[in-house]
Amino acid sequence: MSAAAHAFAPAPALAAPVTVPRDTPRRAVTTPPAYTPFPNRTRKELGDPTPLVCTVARIALEVVLGADGINQLVRWISPEVRSRLLIQHSLSRRSGYTAKGSVHIQRVRLCRVSPDAVEASVVATEGDLAHAIAIRLEAVSNRWLITVMDVG
Repeated sequence: MSAAAHAFAPAPALAAPVTVPRDTPRRAVTTPPAYTPFPNRTRKELGDPTPLVCTVARIALEVVLGADGINQLVRWISPEVRSRLLIQHSLSRRSGYTAKGSVHIQRVRLCRVSPDAVEASVVATEGDLAHAIAIRLEAVSNRWLITVMDVG
């Protein structure tokens, strides 16, 4: 058949509507279970993120102060956090800033804001200077992912 014949072909006939007697009991509407790629595999609960927070905060502060090492964080940070750290790294390098000493983590405080999110505040020192770091971690694909980070 030609294309013109298909364009003007009559629509197929619709089936007659189904009528249900009024005395038929109604079934409860249920939603299907959520899709899980491996239904027999249970996910274990994510562990304490404190060691991850300490490591990422130390490396992030070193990057902001001009040291190389952003590639060590790629697995644990979101692309937005990575781009912000790279901008701060670039500004530090261009200004010629040199670190006053090695970076040490002094204090970490965690607060679980939801079952899938944790916020952390970190106090780190660089020589005699103290820096505040705020981090938000979210559970993504059965691991912690840093979605927000502010380095002061």
